[in-house]
Amino acid sequence: MSNISDFYRDKVVFVTGGTGFIGKIVVEKLLRTSEVKQVILLVREKKNTLPEQRIKDICACPVFDRLTKKSPNYKDRIKVVEGDLEKENLSLSAESMEYLRENVNIILHIAATVKFDEEIIKAIRINLLGTREALEIGKHAKNMESFIYVSTAYSNSYTDHIEERVYPVDFNPEKVLANLQDEKMKEELFKYSLKWPNTYTFTKSLAEVLTQNYRQYFPVAVLRPSCVMPAIDEPIPGWCDSIYGPNGTFIGWYYGLIRTTQIDPHVQIDTVPVDYVSNAIIAVGWKTYATREQEKEVLVYNCISSADNPLTFDERRLECAKVVEKHPLLTGLYTPLSIVTSSDTMFRIYSLFLHYLPAFVLDTAMRLRGEKPRLVSTYNKIDKVVETVRKFTNTTFFFDNQNMRDLYVQMNSADHRQYPCDNRNYSWRLYFERVVPGLKKYFFKEDLNNVKQARLVQRKKELTVHSILAVILALILFQLYYLLF
Repeated sequence: MSNISDFYRDKVVFVTGGTGFIGKIVVEKLLRTSEVKQVILLVREKKNTLPEQRIKDICACPVFDRLTKKSPNYKDRIKVVEGDLEKENLSLSAESMEYLRENVNIILHIAATVKFDEEIIKAIRINLLGTREALEIGKHAKNMESFIYVSTAYSNSYTDHIEERVYPVDFNPEKVLANLQDEKMKEELFKYSLKWPNTYTFTKSLAEVLTQNYRQYFPVAVLRPSCVMPAIDEPIPGWCDSIYGPNGTFIGWYYGLIRTTQIDPHVQIDTVPVDYVSNAIIAVGWKTYATREQEKEVLVYNCISSADNPLTFDERRLECAKVVEKHPLLTGLYTPLSIVTSSDTMFRIYSLFLHYLPAFVLDTAMRLRGEKPRLVSTYNKIDKVVETVRKFTNTTFFFDNQNMRDLYVQMNSADHRQYPCDNRNYSWRLYFERVVPGLKKYFFKEDLNNVKQARLVQRKKELTVHSILAVILALILFQLYYLLF
């Protein structure tokens, strides 16, 4: 019998971020594999939409199809409370707050802004204030058993060796929240934050310190996933509905939009399937309560793959190229291509010829058809994103993950089957063989059997664009010849 499933039986679990990429998988897995009494979801207020309708909208997602077949009435175990991470008390109504305090046993705090270039005060309000308010709910809950804060493996990425511990910061998180209107403090905070690659990682680090301070009230743990990628197994292989971070670049590459990248091909990239992350969140919720009396400190779990199942960017490129050949996109912009360089100069040259010139040609064609041009502006946005992740794409990080390994050891065989989260369990070849067709079917909504048609359409697109580019290049060379001779 699964100890983890048994722990969640008859419990009330409050999930923030339950409508997001990771959160939906967590909610589905809890409802499908345990007899959890109720899952409470924090959602933003939506005028003229009743909570019952919000539940229907959330559960319309294909990730709940498997659960629907097993438990058609599972929606009865979901409750929605309307709130806002940026507001005091999460902007919850008095009735909702009272319900949470009376009933909640476990809080899984997943919600955050994942925009790397978010303005610092807004990032603090969402990632730090939101965390403080979730912790306060736990502090006043009558039967609180476990609080899991979902951070990021890169919360302390100013160093390339990241241990499983909460790193100290020079600013008291509570004082930061109390003085957000103080211009001097904001200026000092901004200067200090430059130690981190972006405001996302900085504010997640602050929130870890804040979370640690609540250990005196209830069992607390921090889970740090690395780059979260599409599911390998559950509930749907290849499932992904997020275009942020590594998902966006991977999907953009598959679509043929991102054809060159500024990255060191020998750098180890650390990615984890979303279902393994969700299983880890659920498992850590159990272990944090089960071992509460013997743990003297807040445990941090680096949920990463590079320590046990390493993969370089070049290895990923080769593995993906094989799979994509079998599953081309009919709607893709071009055939996927990946030319990489760590040189800023070479990246700009490649980007000019592989991104901007073809984009200019296609935008011109759109204008002639009376459509709004969008490709050049899209590449401008992509370049801004590339700048915010430069640190991660050109650095091999070394993560400790002994706490994660200890978690695997303490899980029994039923837990291992029900909540797999050991990244040694799969090969990257198997992962991409499952993920790529899953993306084609569920993200791009294409028929997996349209291979011949997709290849033909892609060849026509490339022939047209390359022919136009050849004519433009010939005209430029002719003009140069005319000017010089």
